[in-house]
Amino acid sequence: MAILGGGVSGLAFADAAGVPAVIFEKEDRVGGLCRSFESHGLYHDIGPHIVFSGAQERTDFMRALTPMTRHKRSNQILHRNRFVRYPFENQLSALPDSERDWCLDTFLNNPHRELPAENMLSFFLGVFGEGITRTYLEPYNRKIWKLDPVQMDIQMVERIPRPPDEHIVRSAAGEDIEGYTHQLHFWYPTDGGIESMVRGLAARGKEYVDVRTQAPVERVEIGSSGEFTVISGGSRAHFPSLVNTIPLHELVPRIRPQAPPDVIEALHRLRYNSIHVTVLNVDEDGLGPHFAIMIPSPNVSFHRVSKLDFLGPAYSIAGTSTLLAETTFRPDETTVSIPKEVSSQVIQSLEHLGLVPADSVNFCETRTFPYAYVVYDLHHRRNTDRVLTWLDSIGILSLGRFGRFEYINSDAAIATARAAGAAFAGNHGPTATPT
Repeated sequence: MAILGGGVSGLAFADAAGVPAVIFEKEDRVGGLCRSFESHGLYHDIGPHIVFSGAQERTDFMRALTPMTRHKRSNQILHRNRFVRYPFENQLSALPDSERDWCLDTFLNNPHRELPAENMLSFFLGVFGEGITRTYLEPYNRKIWKLDPVQMDIQMVERIPRPPDEHIVRSAAGEDIEGYTHQLHFWYPTDGGIESMVRGLAARGKEYVDVRTQAPVERVEIGSSGEFTVISGGSRAHFPSLVNTIPLHELVPRIRPQAPPDVIEALHRLRYNSIHVTVLNVDEDGLGPHFAIMIPSPNVSFHRVSKLDFLGPAYSIAGTSTLLAETTFRPDETTVSIPKEVSSQVIQSLEHLGLVPADSVNFCETRTFPYAYVVYDLHHRRNTDRVLTWLDSIGILSLGRFGRFEYINSDAAIATARAAGAAFAGNHGPTATPT
């Protein structure tokens, strides 16, 4: 069989299917969004990946792939030059008095609570009230998604639990309340970044999986009997079955015969954001002993900065701090797209926020990745279903964050792909080696 894309979904499917397969990966190594990059002897990811899951078996599987260290989450929100512990509603006492009282009052006396949630904004208002929504949730989500929350649906946020009234009252009174306890602790590879986990996953199927790197897919042809021909590097290979994990925007235009016009139209309406990832090493910083700092201010380009030293000695240079800033942007944006300009903006913003003196920066590098965040606009479900239904009708199973166009983390991507691989093995058994 053919598997398009060597990210964790493609690798996990191949591992669980246990049949001869060829993976076509356009990059020089597998990993997809779970690749890691080396800068001055330190590894960093495409954003700080962490290993955790509400399902223990998922965590156990990922932990078994490479040595990992357990960490206790310490995330903060930078609001009006003061740190508020994440999640925001669990440390309202850190806010200025007037904002604290507003957030508490509009949470307890919330006219939106009984109204149906028709979009992300109305969901936030109904669950958290006007104060918490307007102070943090609305500006932070607008910043990440590059879309007003009123234009986004509730598929992603409807999983957020409703905080008990008692917790919010105690939070406003100054008591430490812990929210999202399933994320309180997480695991991370002891060395090598998240890609070390990917390498462990790839090793599981090396006896029967042919991984071809630097092998971008140029075209996928579907024969009259439903067989697939994959053209890559000018070579043609024939397969009885095909699984896709590359972005739908990269796959659909390469399929022959071409997709129907309504599928093409639905594809073009699927929205996603790209990302600049900036890593910098500094002699001093004001982040404290924390891992990630969320920054909702619209006057700062990046939405989050993380302190990689938090992850252990393998991610730290003695006497310095290594930080990673994430800046999302819409792929059709043309401004601030040159890495050097992005790096300069990050340094200026960190100095403006009082987090890093500009003259303490030892090195700064920016890498840009076209696919980062799936955007759940109000038409996401309808458009995604139209594309996936057509792919299913021509015998293509599509998996992964951008293969299914769902904002899922690596644990869900691996689990879903492994389940699909096991189902494939159960339905098909061993298949012939492709020609």
